Amino acid sequence: MIEEKVSKLNSYFEEQIAICGRRNKELLDDERTDEANFEKVKGNVYDIFRTILSVAVKTSQGDSNAVQHFFVQKAQQIPSSWVTSYDKAKQHNDVVKMQIEQIKLDAIGEIKEKFAKIWEGAE
Repeated sequence: MIEEKVSKLNSYFEEQIAICGRRNKELLDDERTDEANFEKVKGNVYDIFRTILSVAVKTSQGDSNAVQHFFVQKAQQIPSSWVTSYDKAKQHNDVVKMQIEQIKLDAIGEIKEKFAKIWEGAE
């Protein structure tokens, strides 16, 4: 059961990373460097959480609840620094930095939602 959930999540992460990579390349081809970088940032978030899932599985010894707890905890901890960074950027009217942090926060929102659906068997 846990293997099936992990497999679905890994497929999701790989698909999202591939989509971001394709968009990044298309945008670079159109010389839209900033937007291409935003896709790269988003892809990196998916990659980070794919790695976190892998660590959760390795350290959980097959305990589904332990995997869920570890992943959800990291999905709360890591973005807290992104929120802080976003707030600082807002104070300094750094629109690009705000946009980067917002992209990361949007991506983790999607990841948390997908994780919950898959883990609770709704998908």
